[in-house]
Amino acid sequence: MNSHPGIFLALVTRKLGPIALAMMGLVATAYAVDARLGAGTPLLLAQAAKPAAKAAPAGNAARAKADLDALIKSAKEEGEVTIYSAAPDSVPRRTGAAFTAKYGIKSGFIRLSTAPLAQRYFAEAESGTFAADIIITAGGIDPYFPDGLKKGWVEPMSQANLPVLTAGEFPERFYDGVSPVVQISPWMIAFNKDQVKGADVPKDWTDMLDPKWKGKIILADPRVGLVFTQFWSILYEKYGEGFFTLLRAQNPRRYPGGIPAVQGLAAGEGAMYPPVIPPVVTGVQEKGAPVDTVTPEFTTGTQFYLILTARGKAKHPNAARLLANYIMSPDGNKVFNDEPGIVGIYDTRRLPKQYVQPKPVNKEQVDSMAKLLGF
Repeated sequence: MNSHPGIFLALVTRKLGPIALAMMGLVATAYAVDARLGAGTPLLLAQAAKPAAKAAPAGNAARAKADLDALIKSAKEEGEVTIYSAAPDSVPRRTGAAFTAKYGIKSGFIRLSTAPLAQRYFAEAESGTFAADIIITAGGIDPYFPDGLKKGWVEPMSQANLPVLTAGEFPERFYDGVSPVVQISPWMIAFNKDQVKGADVPKDWTDMLDPKWKGKIILADPRVGLVFTQFWSILYEKYGEGFFTLLRAQNPRRYPGGIPAVQGLAAGEGAMYPPVIPPVVTGVQEKGAPVDTVTPEFTTGTQFYLILTARGKAKHPNAARLLANYIMSPDGNKVFNDEPGIVGIYDTRRLPKQYVQPKPVNKEQVDSMAKLLGF
């Protein structure tokens, strides 16, 4: 870092900004996770911890119970549901098993990263084939799903008549009427425990810029999913282009996607890999890989959304609606998010103190960020 004193000083100054504000006695803030409030909207930490679900009148609760009973009956007649998931395998596998145990309805899933998943879904839709009943996608519904709404392929959640919504259980700030947020996975730094120990474990993104990690940083191509560009764009806003200049100077090892990058880290091909979400790491940890993670206080995250295939198109529309209702309910959402580092939407107290709402990005930003990272 000594060879870049000007940039290093700028990074340190930016990092001290929140500390200086705190010393002035200002109230600590987090950033709202509600997309409707807009990225960067400050929200008191005490407020962020509240479920913020709207209390339902007694009549609504009775109606929701009757609707749920009818939905369960119809879903059981279909007997199965197919999921397309951008979430790591552990999420649909765990959730599907719990759903089957509760309702006796089989579930199967296909796992693809967000962009290939959307491309596959809409290529199938164009041909009149709708293999997926329900979709778990990352980073929002752009760029394909608004078109799907117009063509009648996708059903807005507001039209699905879900009991969890009728009863007023689901937290309003995670619901836009189309595709509710059901999981928040804060971005972390993964590291190889054989190479990074003790005081060397990073605490912040800038710790990776230390020259001793030259040639030992692993990066994934951000073009594989908008969520990667969302992450790097947040860092660009905070640290500026100088951060990326120093990161490229580390001669990072570049991989085509997040899964290969984590596998490379587990094999000792590098010391650190930013960014990563918890479920991606869980798989290699369960196989005994010497990999661990740390979550910087300043970070953003991947938010996962539910999308329903329209009832007139889906093969198992009622089972899909029941699964959506389950994932959006307090008990089901707990199962869906039952993994270290993941934050459910009924209790956001575990979000990092300086969590920032991810912002929408476009293709130009994706290409620009890839270039800044040296891809």
